[in-house]
Amino acid sequence: MSRRQKVLLPLAALGLLLAGGAGLWVLPVLTGPSLPTGATRLQITTDGPNLSFGCATALLAPIRVTTSGDGLVLVNVASGEPVKVAWPSGFAAWRVEGRAVVADPWGNVVGREGDILDSLGGGVGVDDTFHICPLGIVTRG
Repeated sequence: MSRRQKVLLPLAALGLLLAGGAGLWVLPVLTGPSLPTGATRLQITTDGPNLSFGCATALLAPIRVTTSGDGLVLVNVASGEPVKVAWPSGFAAWRVEGRAVVADPWGNVVGREGDILDSLGGGVGVDDTFHICPLGIVTRG
């Protein structure tokens, strides 16, 4: 084996390991978090996967997390009116022990029923829906 091959082989192996690790990290964006034991899914609207890393920069007015039937609903705190939103790809919502929860693709809680979310960025699309930007979303543990 030549000297060049001895150098390239470990570099190729490292590249494959890094690519595999990145793939495992990104996979939840496509599949979403697993449903916690005893929870039931709530319906939310989500965008498709977007690898452009570009987002509109508007700030959504403070909203309260609530439910209506089997869906998670966000309500404008000031007006009490429901707000049409599309969550980023991989986000999910469920009801656990009677309380709604919305979570990011890795299962980190973004908000619970009754919480006021006041730092969601994004922008309104041509569908008159506020598309939440995945960057900068605060999780609540």
